[in-house]
Amino acid sequence: MSLKKIIFLGAITLGITSFLVPIISSSENIRITFSAPNPAPNQWIKPELIHLNKLVEFEQALAIENEIVVLKNENNVLPIGNLNRKTTHLSIGGDSKSFEETSKLFTDFDTSIRISSSDFAAKNNSFLNNSDLIILTIHADNSGNDKNEIKKEYASIINEISISNPVSICVFGNLSFIDFLDLKNVKSISFAPENHEIAQNVVAQQLFGAIEAKGKLKNNCGSKFKIGDGIQFKTNGRLKFTQPEEVGIASTDLAKIDEIATNGMNVKAYPGCQIVVAIEDKIIYRKSFGTATYSDKEAKVKNDDLYDIASVTKIAASTLMALHLHSKQQFDLNKNLGDYLPDLTSKTPYHSVLIKDMMAHQAGFKPWIAFNKNTYTADQLNTEIYSNTKKEGFSKQVAAGIFVRDNYINVMFDEIVKAPLGTKKYEYSDLCFYFVQKIVEKQIHEGQNTYLRNNIYLPMGLRNVSYLPLNFYPKNRIIPTVDEKIFRNQLLQGYVHDQGAALLGGVGGHAGLFCNATDLASIMQLFLNKGKYAGFRFFNEKSIDEFTRQQFQGNKRGAGFDRPSASGGGTCAKSASQQSFGHSGFTGTLAWADPKDKVIFVFLSNRVHPDPENWKLRDMHIRTDIQEVVYQALSKRINN
Repeated sequence: MSLKKIIFLGAITLGITSFLVPIISSSENIRITFSAPNPAPNQWIKPELIHLNKLVEFEQALAIENEIVVLKNENNVLPIGNLNRKTTHLSIGGDSKSFEETSKLFTDFDTSIRISSSDFAAKNNSFLNNSDLIILTIHADNSGNDKNEIKKEYASIINEISISNPVSICVFGNLSFIDFLDLKNVKSISFAPENHEIAQNVVAQQLFGAIEAKGKLKNNCGSKFKIGDGIQFKTNGRLKFTQPEEVGIASTDLAKIDEIATNGMNVKAYPGCQIVVAIEDKIIYRKSFGTATYSDKEAKVKNDDLYDIASVTKIAASTLMALHLHSKQQFDLNKNLGDYLPDLTSKTPYHSVLIKDMMAHQAGFKPWIAFNKNTYTADQLNTEIYSNTKKEGFSKQVAAGIFVRDNYINVMFDEIVKAPLGTKKYEYSDLCFYFVQKIVEKQIHEGQNTYLRNNIYLPMGLRNVSYLPLNFYPKNRIIPTVDEKIFRNQLLQGYVHDQGAALLGGVGGHAGLFCNATDLASIMQLFLNKGKYAGFRFFNEKSIDEFTRQQFQGNKRGAGFDRPSASGGGTCAKSASQQSFGHSGFTGTLAWADPKDKVIFVFLSNRVHPDPENWKLRDMHIRTDIQEVVYQALSKRINN
């Protein structure tokens, strides 16, 4: 699949000075803004909706969900699933800020242009024809005698656009305006009774599949639509953004999260962190704390910053790939390593290692191997293994100004298979996932990183998860990890902390993935959804049930997934159910999903900055204590 290009075009109210706006190449990441139109009201104005003003925000949102009506949905274009395509957003009339901001929770706008030209379609026809999907939002301008009116002259502009371009239309204001529209080439119509910021939020979330469509018209709309009309659809698996109260949890019952997270920073367990909590398919808590480093107090952690998630890579990348291939009968837990990698393992004990044993960490592998130990001296790197420039035979980058010999991977695997296998018992090992990656890449005939990005992450709409993040994101959005004084001799920012993954060029089966907490929560939601997300199926229910269950008596592990100890707790909070699963990471990360109450918990930090020997995060039980706050809040809801 091609890398998506999502463009935003806005239109200020007609009558304001027109702007001649050139179309900018979709390969550029440029945002152009002009004077904003009248803001959306913070009060409901229609007589039948005025009572909403007495409700708190989440109650207003729930009430207005029943008022949003989908009047047309040709070929089930809604909810929008695939975001890995060119999508243009046009808006006309009043303020569209809330719609834009909410949409950014799901997708990016590469270019933002506000225009007010009655011949917009004629001037931009070739540009519009190059779009895969056009979303056109029409807004009452909230001024004049009728603050809910949409100017009739907008209809001719919209009709001219839709003559030659299929469009999805969202109307925020008078229902009667729809009767002026030519709907022949309109793929979908969503109607909200007012141009209110909460209505814009709900419609945007509904378009992308986080909120179901359930409204019915309460009035006739000329000759086109009648009372009772309304198309209904379920969510497509995307997480909804809302308040804790929607799932019956008081926001005050989550206040302890802030206290624990802040105390962790105060004692320097980590300089900053991200936390996301989702319950029943809804994100109810999403906050970032602190700074990227201790020294730069201006570098505040933001929700879209990326962390090195270390061993959480094992489930968010490698096990996800194994599930994907298992569903295609291309990855079998009951086969041996020799069945998949005969050349590598022949004439070694590894040939008979069962995949299930390996992924449950009981194949007798060594916990880890210091693959870099003989590649440098106290003052320099071995020049036969490393180069300070990228050149033929040295294309894999280990860190800034350091490239490793391409075939060094063969040295690493030779060292693994020469190591004797230990007793067949549970002992955690990174080495298992060197083999998982090797198997996966042999099956897909490409790198695990590119396949995941193009075939799973981008179709899901995930924009903040990737191997090799410096190829896709500005450096200041990537949180630093270790200030490494030996080996790479630099502060690592955008290069994987794990030395073994670094020697693989940054793409490891056991480490190497960078992510923000929100996208990682979406990956955990994919697991809870048993393979379905955004209208796609990435693996089947049988596969996830097989991988997440306990594989062997006396060993808590699933296949790839960590699980609670037999008595509860361990890597997760004591209150997490025995059905729950997830993984932690050396850099100070944890991602956990609990099917029992549909709970997702994600904690990301860089506790290894600047020194990986700082174990306060672990010793103070910060991650699990915060997770326990969520379960205690949940228990109050259940008890009530």
